[in-house]
Order: sequence, then C-alpha cells, then structure tokens
Amino acid sequence: VGFAFEQAYSRAMNALRSSTLPQATGQELRKQRVVVCRAAQQTARLPDAVAPKPAGNPLLMAAVEALFKFPPFFNAASKKARQMIVQRAEGMGLDWSGAMRELQAQDWNALLKEVTRPGLQYPDYYTKPFHAYTEGNLCWEAALEVTMAAKSVHALVMDPAGKKIDPEGDFQLRRSYSERMKECMSELGGMKGQVKRILDVGAATGLSSCELLQAFPGSSVTAIDLSPHFLAVGKFEQAKREAATGVKESIEFVHGAAESTSLPDGSVDLVSICLVLHELPQEATRNIIKEAYRVLRPGGALSVMEMNPASAAFQRIFANPFAYTAFKSTEPWLQEYISLDLHAAIQDQGFGAPLQKESTPRHRTVVAFKP
Repeated sequence: VGFAFEQAYSRAMNALRSSTLPQATGQELRKQRVVVCRAAQQTARLPDAVAPKPAGNPLLMAAVEALFKFPPFFNAASKKARQMIVQRAEGMGLDWSGAMRELQAQDWNALLKEVTRPGLQYPDYYTKPFHAYTEGNLCWEAALEVTMAAKSVHALVMDPAGKKIDPEGDFQLRRSYSERMKECMSELGGMKGQVKRILDVGAATGLSSCELLQAFPGSSVTAIDLSPHFLAVGKFEQAKREAATGVKESIEFVHGAAESTSLPDGSVDLVSICLVLHELPQEATRNIIKEAYRVLRPGGALSVMEMNPASAAFQRIFANPFAYTAFKSTEPWLQEYISLDLHAAIQDQGFGAPLQKESTPRHRTVVAFKP
C-alpha cells in the first residue's frame, strides 16, 4: 500500500508541476496537494478484487481525476484539447474558421425558440463542463462546431495505430455502425418486422439520424436531445439538405431527456444510442436503457455504438498519462462509462443477451432484442 500511494502521489504531483497552468497561488497549490494525496490514498487501498478491470492504470486515473478537481488544471487541459482538435481539422484541409463565420452569421433566435421545450429541467450531469466547453452542450459554440469537431476527432479511428488521418473517418465510423448493427440483428435471429420507427438518443445535430435513414430506407427518425442549441443547428442543416435535394427528410428533432421521452409504450422498432453513453453517469445510462425497453415494441431492437474500453487502442490511452489527461479533459463521466458492464446493464432491464461486434479498432456495436 505504501508503494502504491507513493506512485499515485508522485505521478499526480509531477503532472501538476509540469502542466501549463495559469498562475496559481501557493495556497491553491497546497489545497490541490491535499486533494491529490487523498485520491492517492484511496486508490492505494483499493483491493484488486474491486478495481475496475478495463480501466487501464487505476493509479494514473485517480491522480488525473484529482487534478481535474483543480480548476486551473482543468481549464488549461481542456483548452489544449480543443486546440488540438482545431489544428487537426485545419491540417486535414478543413476551413474551420470559414465554417464558423458562416454559421455565426445566421440569426438563430427563431430556430432556438422553435425547438425549445419550455420548462424542460436539465439533469445535473448535463450541466457540467465537457467537450472543452464550460457550458457543455448548452451553448452555441459547441453546437456550431460539432460537425467539424466530429470530422477531426474521428479522423484517426479506422487506423489501429491511431496515426493515419482519414478525412472520411467520421463517415466510415457511422457507416460501420450501421453495418455491424445489421449483422448483429441477423445473427441474433433477425428483426421481426420492418424497421419503420426509430428513436435516435442523444442525436445532437442529426449526424447519426441521417445515417439511420440511409441504413433503413423508408423509416422515420425521432431525434431526441437535451440541447436546444444542437437541435436548432440540426434543423438548419436539415433545411439546407432539403433545399439541395428537393426531398423532405423524415427526421423530427425533439427537445427532451432520453430518460423520459414521452413516447407511447411499444411505439418504436429500433432505439439507437450512438456515442452517448460515455457522456453519462451510470445511473443515467441505466435509466435510458429502461426507457428504451419501454418504448420498444416486442421484438424491437436496442443498438449501442460506443468506445470500447477493452480495445488495445484505448488501453494504450489509459496507460499514457498525457493521452489520458487530454482525453479526460473533454469527458467528465469517462470513468463511469469505462467501469460500466454494458451487457449486464442491458440485460438487467429485460433485454435478451446482447451481441457485440467491433465497429472500429476503438469502437463497439452492441445489439439486443426486446422479447
């Protein structure tokens, strides 16, 4: 225990000293040493039997978790992470600044009013800073940047080594999800009836919803999200697509919580949760799966695409203090996700045994049917 404590404390304080922090007072640094010390003590005493297995190095993670309770460290790390996302996008030839200027020039007030559900209460977990934005997804900056950010962040996902940049990485990621989803459905015995009504959980601006329409022609998608800013941008982008093609899309953007959708019992054929669960505490994840079970018809399918904590690619991140710190700076609920037994959480709500397939070297698709 003494050696484990020394390791955890040393790593945390080395990271604290070497980080590019704004000027902090001696009192602030002393307070942070206490936080780090307590986290290191807790980790050092954690028995092997209860340590989260897929979480990489628990000593490193406890140290980083402690550091992120120190606001100057969080602000510096999240700012650096966002800079890296923008730089990669521009290195890929994307005109980040030009795209932002075009979007910022729009008058968003009418669309925001149109999509906002008056009186909607936001869960506490949703109001925390994440994705390098102080206001999380409840701000225009996050909503306007999401498409460019997705292209940047996902540019490396198809390469096992995480080094080869592919400008089509985000498209490939979403297309692979559709393909693995259908494979899982088939291997589980096949979908009973057609997929006509889809609920897309955490749909944001509709990137995942558009792929679902391509995967299941003739279907309609209810795209639910807690951020009215994302939904307003989604409606704007939808109008542009419809104007370009002359075809009306069957995507309905809904401002609401996935834990309580207000949809009728048994009213949808497929619930899709794409790249959402890593942004949630475990209690919220379980409540959303429970709601998915309620709104699905018998024989309907739940499909999840998420990061795979057990993959070699993520194990490398979890073992690297610099990579993990950059990652953690944008994902406050990361530890909750990687310690979650997703298959058990799905079956606990009444679903049949899930089937999992690799979507990318970093992502998994998990599908289960409602009996």
